[in-house]
Amino acid sequence: MNYQPVIEKSYLVEINLGTLAAQKQINFGFIPQLEGSQIYGIAAFNASILSVSPNGSTVVSNNGMTNLTVTFYVGDNQDVYLIPVCDLASSNISGFIRTFNNKKLNLTKSFITINGVTNLNNNEAVCFNFIYR
Repeated sequence: MNYQPVIEKSYLVEINLGTLAAQKQINFGFIPQLEGSQIYGIAAFNASILSVSPNGSTVVSNNGMTNLTVTFYVGDNQDVYLIPVCDLASSNISGFIRTFNNKKLNLTKSFITINGVTNLNNNEAVCFNFIYR
């Protein structure tokens, strides 16, 4: 059964791509607001949904998202989720939000990989909304 999660708390995380290079990895870093939280939904925003990031950067286009993957590490057991960023944009999945079973993500180990530079520009941002408890 498909359902949309009730948003208890959410936090928008912006990752700037910097200077583009194929196979470049950009870490999420430490995000104190999400430390130890149970993540049960993640959405990524493209420029059709959010044209400018909170820090004023241009947000990647939906076509640009197809060149990005995100790797999430989960807690201490080191489960790994490798997901195309475009698969986290609700506009690409019939308006739904990708849900997880209350995962405690280790964001300091998690990262975005630029697989190719087509349809991307230097200093564009990827924005993720984490829905958590």
